[in-house]
Amino acid sequence: MSEKNRKKKGRIENLIGLIFILCLFFIMILNILVPDNEMSEEENRMLTKKPKLNWSSVTNGNFMESYESYLSDQFAGRNAWRSVKVFFDRLGGSREENGVLIGKSNQLMESIEVPDKENLRANMEAIQTFTKAYPDLPVSMLLVPDAANVLNDKLPAFAPVEDQTQLINQVKKDLGDSVTWIDAVSVLDKHKSEKIYYKTDPHWTALGAFYTFQEAAKELDINEEFSSGFVAHPVTDSFNGTLASKSGVNLNVKETIDIYVPKDEDNDVIVNYVDEQRRTTSIYDSSKLETRDKYGVYLGGNSSVIDIKTVSSSDRRLLLVKDSFANCFVQFLTPYFREIILVDPRYYGGNIQDIMENYRITDVMFLYSGNTFFTDNSMSGVFTGE
Repeated sequence: MSEKNRKKKGRIENLIGLIFILCLFFIMILNILVPDNEMSEEENRMLTKKPKLNWSSVTNGNFMESYESYLSDQFAGRNAWRSVKVFFDRLGGSREENGVLIGKSNQLMESIEVPDKENLRANMEAIQTFTKAYPDLPVSMLLVPDAANVLNDKLPAFAPVEDQTQLINQVKKDLGDSVTWIDAVSVLDKHKSEKIYYKTDPHWTALGAFYTFQEAAKELDINEEFSSGFVAHPVTDSFNGTLASKSGVNLNVKETIDIYVPKDEDNDVIVNYVDEQRRTTSIYDSSKLETRDKYGVYLGGNSSVIDIKTVSSSDRRLLLVKDSFANCFVQFLTPYFREIILVDPRYYGGNIQDIMENYRITDVMFLYSGNTFFTDNSMSGVFTGE
């Protein structure tokens, strides 16, 4: 190589290095100047705040870990860079983004969680201990399979997914006669070709909940004709759920959320959010339709204890121990119970004895999605007081 070519190559390398340094400097200045965001609307979650610098956080390593999360969340142009990453991942044939399975027809799904054996054992023992303590109360159990289990024909090729039906059947076997079992797996499998799960969110739709309610009614001693008893009303057609937010996929997909209203029954209610000391006259929160979290239209989202008083002529009072899958299910129960007390153990700080003493419970129901029930560790604490 001639001297002239070597000098030319050196100038090019120096220029590239200078451009690289200037880009880093520009990005650093940009990140300093751009104000931090509290929440990512696109991802529907709170973003990490800048950690405080102190001696203990530095010595134990927490500061650097927190600061790395902070930089990742507050990086300038983060949403644009994230979209670029998702685009190239999809171009390369990726079928999973940030833990979200990207199925056929762009069906987004959570993978089936492997049960935490210790938590599952504690939950099962808590339920059995409760039923023994209240032997005269009818107790029913409804485990809702997650979308990846029912819509298995939509799974991406070679996706390693657990058989949740087998896991649910094992729970049914272990609980035995201590509860009345409500079979959601068979019901939802029969209607799998219909819109029973959202494409962009892990929850089932109100239609899926309605089909399951028809099955549950037999076990809840509700003897009514349901097919003409409720009317579905769409309340939004622009829902884009948390799986789209988490994965960055299908952010342009808009889905419909329905509410079901009794056709011939008076459905007046008083809803008391006990810990928040707030009351409303509807089980629906229309303000949520103006946010990204539109599924929160059902009961306003999750809360520790909700007491719903109805105008039903029944004298039955239902304790519903639940996760968020129950939020759109409750609309089918209000015509048939005088009072419904919802307890979400993930947020409730008391114990179940407090609830039993404060309300004259006549019926009890456990309603969970499979993934939550198999991994959550809060139920046993609520039922044992530990």
